[in-house]
This record gives sequence, C-alpha cells and structure tokens, in this order.
Amino acid sequence: MFWIVATSVLVGGQSAVESAREKGVPAYVGARTARAALADADRAAWQSFRSGAAQLIGPGQRFRDDITTAGDSLSRIAEVDVGGQAGRDLLRSVNAQVVTYQGLVEQADATYRKGLEDLGYAYLTYASEMLHGDGGLLDRIEQIADRDRNVLNDRHGEVWVTEGAVAAVCAVAAGLLAVLVYVQAAMVRRFRRVLNLPLLAASVLLIGLTAWFAATFLRVGDSFSAASEDALPAFDRTIQEQFAAAEAGARRLRTGRPVGAEGGLDLAAAERAQRPLTARLGGATDTGGLVAGLPAGTAAVAGLAALGVWIRLREYRR
Repeated sequence: MFWIVATSVLVGGQSAVESAREKGVPAYVGARTARAALADADRAAWQSFRSGAAQLIGPGQRFRDDITTAGDSLSRIAEVDVGGQAGRDLLRSVNAQVVTYQGLVEQADATYRKGLEDLGYAYLTYASEMLHGDGGLLDRIEQIADRDRNVLNDRHGEVWVTEGAVAAVCAVAAGLLAVLVYVQAAMVRRFRRVLNLPLLAASVLLIGLTAWFAATFLRVGDSFSAASEDALPAFDRTIQEQFAAAEAGARRLRTGRPVGAEGGLDLAAAERAQRPLTARLGGATDTGGLVAGLPAGTAAVAGLAALGVWIRLREYRR
C-alpha cells in the first residue's frame, strides 16, 4: 500500500509538472508573445507610413520581424495543442486573420507607393481595426492566452502536487511503521529476543525513505508554486509592458501624433523574463532519483521485514 500510494503521488505529480512545462507554459508564452508582436507590428507599420519611409522600405523590417515572431509563436501553440478541437479551430482562425492583416498592410503599402496616400492610409486603418477592434485579432489571441493560463492553474491545483498528497504518503508510512513496531514488540514478548536487526533496519529505512520522499516533493511543490505564482506573473508584467507600449505608440501614430523609436517589443527582455520560469519548472521536475529509489527502497523494507519474521519463526521451529 505504501508503494502504491507513494508511486501514485510521484507519477501524478510529475505528470502535472511535465504537462505544464512541455505544453501549458510554451502555449501561454507563445500566445502572449504573438499578441505583443502583432501590436508592435501595427506600431511599426504606422511609424513607417507617418515618417514617409514607406515610400522606400514599405512597412519596414521591424514590421516583418514582428510578423515572423507572431507566426513562430502561433506555430509553437499549434505544436503543443492544449486546447482540443475547439482550440485548434480558434488557432486556425487566428492564423487566417494574421495572413489577412498582413495582406491589408501590403495593399496599403502598394497603394501608398502609387501616390494614393489617402487610400493607403484607409487600408492601413482597416488593418489596425482588424487587430484592435472588439473581438478582433488581439482579443482572440488573448482568449487563447486565457485558456492556456487556466490549463496551468488546473495543473498547479492538482492534488498530486499539494501538501495533502505528501501528508497521505506520510500517513501510510506511519501506519506501516506502527505495524513494524507492533511486530517487533510481539516478538520480544513471544521469543524473548529484545533486538531484531532486520526489523529495526526495515523501520529505519522506511523512516529515511519517507523523509526523502517528503523533502523531495515539498521542494517540487515549492518550485512549481514559485513558477506559477512568481515567475509567470513576472514574465506577464514584462510582456504586458511591451504590449502596452506598442499599443500606445500605434494609437498616437494613428491620430497623427509623433512617437519615438524606442518601446514596443523587446524579445531579448522577454526571454530574460522567461528564464526564471523555465528554471523553476526544471527544478519541479527534478525528483533526485526518487523514481528508482522508491520501488527499490520499498522492496528493501519488505525484504528486511520478511527476513526478521523468518529468523524468529526458524528459531521457534527449532
């Protein structure tokens, strides 16, 4: 029973952490990055048009880089697939809208270069409305991010990674230890042997195995909590600041007000903000050899207990 309960908690906990690390977090980070990249692409396009650079370079290299970043981020979401069929349908719709948005900006560029500036700005305005309008592209990507955040919250809330799961394993271990102590005491009364080394060793090994399990899982739980409650919000703040800066810049440019070249998407800063999150999740997957140690240790406890009983019974038969 001890082995079954402890292994169930171990497998369930690792499954929750691995799901968050391999699927939930990459999907969430991808959605947040794609949203910020598209907002910055809109800002870059407007800045190119307002500055007159569009006559020479079109919407500009920054616009193209942002579109590439958004496409790569959406592809990452598709690879991990945490949303089921409904999520895949939403993602396909978002990808189609990104293509449409890019086509409108290119149409604005082509029209603008022909000298039809007013029509070029009309196309560019329509493209911006696709992004920023109610239920527009940015809102739909935010729906994907909210879905992925809920998946992460569900994984963090699973019973396998709570202190209650560790307490359950410790309770079963305490029951097993009580049985070993009872057997030792019964044999002392029956066979007049004060010390049974195999049973004593089984008890000590069980205590050590339980302490190892509890310490490991409490550390895993702390790392998982730090990732979910500290590192992920820190990444959120960084990417949200970039999104807000891009939004504010695009809004000013759409109304004809100037903005500086600074601000907007900074992938290097976003990656730096993501590193603590990756490190915390990596720490949550490190069980320190418990996967192999748990069955081996449990088998050793069982073997020592059986040996202790067998030794006394053999003496009794003599």
